[in-house]
Amino acid sequence: MLSRASDRRVLTRSLQHACVEPDVYTLSEAGFDLAIVDLPTLLRLEPEIRLLRARIGLTLTPFLLAASESELKKANSFLGDLAEDVIRTPIRLIELTARVRNLLRLRQLSCDQKRETENTESKLQGATRALHAFSSCNERVIHASNEKQMLAAICESLTKEGGYTLAWVGVVKGYESERIELLTAAGQACDCVYEFYSSQEDNPLCHGPVSLTLRTGVRHEVSDIVSRPELSAWRQFAGTHQLHSVIVFPLNIPGKVPEACLAIYSSDTDGFDTAEIELLQRMVDNIIYGIHALREQYRRRRSEKKAHKMAYRDSLTGLANRTAAHEALDRHLRQTGPFPPAAGLLYLDLDGFKVINDALGHHAGDAVLIQVAERLQSTVRDSDLVARQGGDEFIILAPHEVEDSLSTVEPGELMDSMSSLAERVLRVLEKPFNLEGREYHLGASIGVSLCPGHANDASTLMMRADSAMYQAKSLGGNHFRFFSAELSQNQRHRLEMENRLHTALLEGQFTLAFQPLIDLSTAKTVGVEALIRWPQRDGSYISPGEFIPIAETTGLILRIGDWVMQEALEALQRFRHQGFKHLQMAVNLSISQLWEPHLVEGIVARLDSLGIPPQALKVELTEGSLMTDVHRMESIVKEFQQAGIQIAIDDFGTGYSSLARLRSLPITTLKIDRSFLQGTPEEESAVNMVYTITRMAESLGVEALAEGIETESQWRMLQDLGCRYGQGFYFARPMAEIDIVERLNTES
Repeated sequence: MLSRASDRRVLTRSLQHACVEPDVYTLSEAGFDLAIVDLPTLLRLEPEIRLLRARIGLTLTPFLLAASESELKKANSFLGDLAEDVIRTPIRLIELTARVRNLLRLRQLSCDQKRETENTESKLQGATRALHAFSSCNERVIHASNEKQMLAAICESLTKEGGYTLAWVGVVKGYESERIELLTAAGQACDCVYEFYSSQEDNPLCHGPVSLTLRTGVRHEVSDIVSRPELSAWRQFAGTHQLHSVIVFPLNIPGKVPEACLAIYSSDTDGFDTAEIELLQRMVDNIIYGIHALREQYRRRRSEKKAHKMAYRDSLTGLANRTAAHEALDRHLRQTGPFPPAAGLLYLDLDGFKVINDALGHHAGDAVLIQVAERLQSTVRDSDLVARQGGDEFIILAPHEVEDSLSTVEPGELMDSMSSLAERVLRVLEKPFNLEGREYHLGASIGVSLCPGHANDASTLMMRADSAMYQAKSLGGNHFRFFSAELSQNQRHRLEMENRLHTALLEGQFTLAFQPLIDLSTAKTVGVEALIRWPQRDGSYISPGEFIPIAETTGLILRIGDWVMQEALEALQRFRHQGFKHLQMAVNLSISQLWEPHLVEGIVARLDSLGIPPQALKVELTEGSLMTDVHRMESIVKEFQQAGIQIAIDDFGTGYSSLARLRSLPITTLKIDRSFLQGTPEEESAVNMVYTITRMAESLGVEALAEGIETESQWRMLQDLGCRYGQGFYFARPMAEIDIVERLNTES
């Protein structure tokens, strides 16, 4: 700042700096590198100089004071305060030039120092905020219970503890469209980010560093976002909300394609320094580790849950399994109190399930079990537990509630409660089951054990309910029974009988007996019914009524029935070879056999191999078996008819079949059950019943055969009523093959 224009020109030429005339405006704007002033000017501009120094801080703008010899002493007091150096005037140009250059060099050093200091402070500030965020985020990672909660807390920590302007986490929605969805966000304008994102068709958040990060799996940084033309849609929004720099970290799980990213925004245009980025990267590494750990925990919990489900849940029905039921019962029985905890245990086995399972396949059986489970669940109380024991067996644990812990339950009250539950279960299972558009009927046998009363421990209660169930099944099914000591003895006997049946089959202990079928008009034998017998070493026999039901429930009936059919046909072949070609053989078929595939084909093949005409065989089917699956039984009966094999309905009158159903079946014989002959001919009502059945058979165009004829008067009555055929002890008991031959020879 020189007052004379000639001086300014000289300095301009020597220093190659533009020199201007001093004024207050130039001084206030600091639009100069060095000021050369005299003492009066220095004193006049003192306030402005002090304001300038306060404003520019560490940056040096030197003042060179030019003073005369007389002013030097006074000027010395301003040195270091208002002026950096002083020269005595007049001064040679070379000396002035040297002084000016030194001060300009000093100014440059101060500017460099200021920039270095500012950079250091900036780096320290960035590292400090990153350190705060790092520490806070680590805490959030350690204490997180799920992934989304952790990421939301981390974004909050970055903006609150770290001081960053905005932080958000995005997850990939589709690599081809380069779209992501904001999972969580925190900080300034986070609400606006969601709104801005959802309003943009092209999803501008995925352009630039975000897109590159997700594509490459490498972090990317952008400084001074507002000046980037490639971020056109995002640039205006960023400028409005002071989002000047961004760094995007991929949240890469090792070995996987990047599926998410963390974007951190700063209001600084210069971006993020090296130390800050290193701390943030360490933080992100910890976040990734936390995500991996949380996912491993989730997988482990899911595996544990699956293992627990496999251990305690039935995979087919979703009910508790045997283990879960046993533990639940054990927990209930171990409750403390002055009285044993009251409960009932129902052990349920489906009647007729094996037939459906064998005939229609396991998929149909599974469908039945699922429907049964649903019905049972809808029938019991919320406090009851329904479990699948295995196969077609189910358990219902029904705790009995009392008014208070000091009350005990009356035995009659507990029995009434369990009886009511068992009856409800039987009713709900009597309803038809729909399988592939067709209805099938099942029932159930239920055994009930009680605590207190029958046992106080889980294992014994289970065993005794199981024992009672078998007693219910022995009554014909669709019943329930409470446990008793007598039932337990019967159960042990049944188990022993089952084992003996296996041995009898292996050792060939069974034999056949033949009961004559009589033409009532001539009292001569026209056929025989093959009946199985099980002789014992002491000369006694085990009744079929005792072992056949056990064989049916265990599946042994199929092997027994197959053996009976083969033995009966071979006996028939021998009868025919001895000249009795008119003789017809009647063989009973169990319901399980009727469900066997290719049943009729197999019997026809046996007839052919033995040279026996099909009409020489009559198969007897119980009326009850025909009602299990009407459509299936109609098909079977028609197959027998087409093969030329005759069909008789055994025990007619006990199965509640309709006349319409009978008319649709091509049967040849109705066997009147022996129970209808009781009281005849003395009781008129009994006689009328037999007469009605006989007339009904006649109207259907089939033969009537009466079972259980024990007296001559019954025989004569049946003759008078028009019943053509019969069998019973009056004519002959079941006998060995040799005795049948002798009888036939006597009649011929």
